[in-house]
Amino acid sequence: MRITVLGASGKTGTEIVKQALTAGHVVYAVTHHGDGFETSPNLHVIVGDATDPSIITQASEDSDVILSVLGAASNKATVMTDATKAVIEASKLTGCKRFILMSSFIVEASHLKGIVKMGGSMMKGMVKDKSTSENQIRSSDLDWTIVYATRLTSQPKGSGLRVLSETEKLSLKNKIARADVAAFMLQVAEQNAYVREEVTISQ
Repeated sequence: MRITVLGASGKTGTEIVKQALTAGHVVYAVTHHGDGFETSPNLHVIVGDATDPSIITQASEDSDVILSVLGAASNKATVMTDATKAVIEASKLTGCKRFILMSSFIVEASHLKGIVKMGGSMMKGMVKDKSTSENQIRSSDLDWTIVYATRLTSQPKGSGLRVLSETEKLSLKNKIARADVAAFMLQVAEQNAYVREEVTISQ
């Protein structure tokens, strides 16, 4: 499988790249800088901005799936919205329509317990950016999957993962290892599972 990874140099992105290469996939890693990746004949590093449609087109023209683990560092950023728009535009040229997006459980306000709702309101800008990007892909013709991850940790792969029910309320106690999020997203890609569905995962 040929996989494009957006946010490839981040903590979750590096896990996806490493696990994908170990599994024998060909990886196109989009990053602002090309340093920090292990050398592999199956790894192609694309230096550029994930919000640029031309970069996404270059990185995904031969890919079967795009995995996005982008995150915004600012409450005023629109990186998620802009990158999703770029993916949609690029798909019209490349034909790569499978898109798996990692989002955050704080976007799912109806599933949050009180104190977490308060935290989400403090990050209103980031939540709006994520929510807007998700609405974009829902209304697109992409074969999308939205993966809502709970609080991310640096625990090792295999620390625990379950798919939550739609009725389960979430709190700060809910957490999941980045390595397990990476493994789940790769599994979704390999099995072509949860197409045009939303799924929440936690330990």
